Order: sequence, then structure tokens, then C-alpha cells
Amino acid sequence: MTIELVTARKAPTAVEPAGAQRRRSMAVMLADVVDYSRMMSRSEDETHERLAGHTHELIEPTVDKYNGRIVRSMGDGLLVEFSTALDAVRCALDIQRGLAARQADEKGKDRIQLRIGINFGDILVDQRDIYGNSVNIAARLEALASPGTVCVSQSIYDQIRALPQFFFADRGGRRVKNIPTPVHVYEVAYERIRVPFLRWAAARVSGTTIASTIGAFAVTCLASLLMFSQLHGTVARTNKIVVLPFKNLDASTTDTYLADAITDDLTTELTRLQRAWVIAAGTAFTYRDKPGDPRQIGRELKVRYALEGSVRRAGPLVQVNAQLIDTESGTNLWANSFAYETGSLLDLQDHMLGRIASSLNDEVIKSDKQHEVGTLAADHNPLDERLRAMAANNIPTAEKSLEARQHAEAGLKADPDNARLLGLLAFKLTSEVLNGWNNVGDAEVEQADLAARKAISLDPNVRLAHHALGWVHRLRGSHEAALASFKQAIKVDPNFAAAYAQAANEMVFLGDAKGAVAMADKAAELSPKDPSFGVFMWVKGRAQFALGEYEGAATTLQEAARLRPNLWFVHAWLTAALALCNRDQQARQALEEFRKVHSTRANLDWIGKYYAEEQYQNPTAQKAVAQLLTGLKKTSGK
Repeated sequence: MTIELVTARKAPTAVEPAGAQRRRSMAVMLADVVDYSRMMSRSEDETHERLAGHTHELIEPTVDKYNGRIVRSMGDGLLVEFSTALDAVRCALDIQRGLAARQADEKGKDRIQLRIGINFGDILVDQRDIYGNSVNIAARLEALASPGTVCVSQSIYDQIRALPQFFFADRGGRRVKNIPTPVHVYEVAYERIRVPFLRWAAARVSGTTIASTIGAFAVTCLASLLMFSQLHGTVARTNKIVVLPFKNLDASTTDTYLADAITDDLTTELTRLQRAWVIAAGTAFTYRDKPGDPRQIGRELKVRYALEGSVRRAGPLVQVNAQLIDTESGTNLWANSFAYETGSLLDLQDHMLGRIASSLNDEVIKSDKQHEVGTLAADHNPLDERLRAMAANNIPTAEKSLEARQHAEAGLKADPDNARLLGLLAFKLTSEVLNGWNNVGDAEVEQADLAARKAISLDPNVRLAHHALGWVHRLRGSHEAALASFKQAIKVDPNFAAAYAQAANEMVFLGDAKGAVAMADKAAELSPKDPSFGVFMWVKGRAQFALGEYEGAATTLQEAARLRPNLWFVHAWLTAALALCNRDQQARQALEEFRKVHSTRANLDWIGKYYAEEQYQNPTAQKAVAQLLTGLKKTSGK
């Protein structure tokens, strides 16, 4: 039995002559009642009464509110057109939210739920109906939606993606009936979306027709996708933002470290915004002292917002001026001045974070951080030492690493339970061991282990402590434990580019080189101008090498060598990759450069002993090392 929910409404314009047709671009919303036939078979009268009530009291008024026109209604659904994508999406979400609220107290009844699909495009209009491919796509989107949700097409997503009130979950490209090309599907909501991993993965791989390869493909891809799901779920991080280096307005250039540390701290603190995708500080610092139009920076980094400002210290008082800029229009969303005489930066950070969250309609995740011992005065108290250490930490050289470590150690003498200083110290110690800097060794690994574990016990949200512990595990050959630590660092800070790169490194050791390539690409995306970008390329290049993709590895490692010529192992693996893809002349040139820059380490015996260390004693690493030595021997003629 068909039930007409509403009478189709005419548009508020003159009626076209019979048979007249015209085209226009509109948003089309198609809604369908879930399990309508089953509910009707149980109780026609009750189902009709409940559905009619929702229609007249909720659906029709909501469509009117957003200037929609109900083109036709069926017993189990309706077709509506809107002049804008924004109106269509708001209407759909308000209807879904309203239905849930109206039935919240209905126990023991089948809830009336809708699936809704929305598309934007050209439609063909006549006196009675609308037609065309755009309507067909909306129907396919509706069929793909889960009960109570709204799915939209790429054309809708492109128009509303930057609006902060919406959350999205990418459901992937889907092949649907009677549509020749795949339709990209996005779920949209007012609240953050948590999609069960298997449903999300199934959406990604459905429609694949290469049956002979799907098993191997799925195993590899699902493993990588599972890692991303475990690290930070499928919460859409749609507010892309960069904290540009704050300027030091003091007459004294010695206070530059304060501006740098505030920039770094704010970058980390912005990860407390649930929907923030934050460009890493390493990339942001490449814009230091450079005149730049925020709109141009937005285009270069693909971010929507930029936070910039200045710092001035006058005795015990620190004044920070800051402004949040929309990089599409170049307009200020807000500007404010903050002055503090306090024992911590947390008050300053919390005030600024609150203003940013309000502007972006975002939510701040609560933090349990404790105030630090010390003040913002430049007198080498523990807080001041941490800020100095952080500023030095942003420059990846042996000299700056030692400087950062010394500041951390000085601060810990006065405040031995400062978790952030402990994490920073552990990070610098392990970094120096891995880079072969400043004559450190096993004793420093042990010191880093103790410092990292103490930091985590005091505050489990210190990302550098988890990162350092990952390196400790790696140096001891415990790659599964190392990967777990790097994953925890990412969980604490989902925008921590270096942790993605190091997680990728461990995935190579553990036999998932393909997944490692994706993780390294994620690190590069989060910090495309990072001082450690060469390391990201090195990790990706070795992963490609482990996969036997020597051409790709050679290209990637050439970029790594250009960016980080001080890393001897990049030159070694580059030489081998070139040799193994028979680019012999380039391999010889790479070997000459290796010998020129790292004469003591461009030695087969030394390299063989180095890769006999405990951290490389696993089948995946040993197989790759064997090919490394083969390529080096081929080039050197040994």
C-alpha cells in the first residue's frame, strides 16, 4: 500500500507550459525510510501515523527553513531540490538529528530512520518532476548511506569542506548501477564520525574487479589502514592550520629563543583541537624572517588557516600579539594581545587555544598538564631552560643537539620531575646516538631509557618521551616495541610528522615495507618543508629498496642525499640502488661523493660491521643489507 506523505509542492514561480523543459544547477536530496516494507507489514496504521507525524511536524518545516522544494513524495521517501549545497546538507542533518531526538524515549518500537543522499549538478525540470544523472547519483548515494546518516557526492563536499561546522568521513570511490564512472562518497555530520574499521576498509576496496590479486592487496592495505585506524580513528581533521614563526620584537636578539619556543609549544597544543590538522613546526620555521602573504603560504602548504604573531618581553612580563588568518581570503578571523606574568605558558596557550577553537567551531581536548617550576623571566630557571632547549632542538646539527641537551640537563637540576624536560633530554640523547654525534654510546641509551620512562610515568602525554623510548627499543633490536612506542607518540599527537617517519622505519624492519611507504608519505604531507624532510625521504627510499623497487628507491634517495648530505647511510643505499638498476655511471658518481663526504665510512668492511649490530638482526633487514652490499661491491669493483 502506497502512502502519500505530502503533496508535491510547486516552486514559487509561474508554472511552465505543459511539456516545457529547462535545465538548472541544483542540489538534489533523496531520502528513503529504512525497513519501510517490514514496518508496514507489521502495522500499517501505526507506521503511517508515526511517519506522517514526523513529516508534517519535522521534515516539511525543515525543508521550508532551508528554502527547499519537495518535488515528489513516495510512501517510503521523498525527493527535494535546493538552490545551494549548504542548504541541502543543513536540512538533511537537521532532519536526521530531529528524528533521533523525537524518538529518543520510544522504547520497544521500531525507530523510523532515513537514509539520505545529496548531489549537486544539472537537472532537467518540467512541470511535474526533475530528472537527470544528478538525480540518479543522489539515489545511489542514498542507497550507500547507513541508517540515520547522510552521504554526499564530491560536488557537495567540494563546496562545504572548509566550513568548520561539518565533519566528514571519506567512504572512497564506489562503482554504482547505471553510472559509468566511480562516485566518490563522503559521510557528513555535525559531530565527529567514528566509522568501524572493517566497514571503512570495505568501502575502500569494494568494486574491485581484479580477483586474482585482491587477496594480497587486501592483506597489505588493510594492515596499513588498521594502523591508521588504531592511531587516530577516522575522525575528520578538516581544520588545516599552520603556526607561523612568532616574531621577537625585543631589542635583544637573545630572546629569539622565546618566540621560537612559543611557536613550537602552540603547534603542539593545537593538536588538542579535535579537528585540527597542524603543519609541523619544522616546516613552519622555514618561513622565519621571510615576508609572506598568508594567502600564498596557504596555497603552498594547502592549509586554510594561519596563526601568526609577535613576542615582547619587558622584565617579568611577556606580551604576545596574535592573529588567526583565513588564508583563502586573507582576512583576520580574530586578533588579540595577551600579557602574562606567570609561572607557566599554559595560561597563555589555553587562552589562545580557546579563541582558535571558538573561531573554527572546534572542541578542545582537556589536558592534564601541570604548571612548571619557573617563570618566563630570562634567568635560566627550569621553564626558561626548556624554552631554550626547544629552540635549539629545531635545528638538526650536532652542535645544536648538544646545546639543547645541556639546557634540558640544567633545567632538570632545579626541577627533576619536569616531564617535558625529561622527554626532551631522552629525545636528544637517542637522536645523538643514532646520528653518531657528540661521542655518545650505550651509557646515553640507558640514560635516555630512564628519562623517557620517568617522563611517561609523570605525564603520559609527552610525545617526545614516547618517541625517544621508540628509539631506545630500536637501538636494542626490539622493533615491535619500538613501533608500539612510535604509534603511542602519534596517538598523543596525530600531527607528529617525525613519529610517522620513524614508525615507517620500524615497519620496514618488521616486513611491511609497502605500509612503510604510505607512512613516510604521511610524514611528508604533515611537514612538507621540514628540516628532517631528507630523513622522511630516506625512510621511504629504504622501504622502496626493501621492496626491490630500485628505480623508485634511487629517485627518492637522491632527494634524501640532496637534503641531508651529512647522513652517510643515505649515500650508501643510494649508491647500491643505482647499481642494482644498472645506472652504473651514476652509481660510480654517487660512490665518489660518498667517499668525499664520509671517507671513514665509505668502506665495505665498516658498513658490514655496522649492519651486524643487534638492531639489524632480523630477516627483513638482513635481506635488504645483503642487497646493499651487493650493490656497493658491484660499484666498487670488489
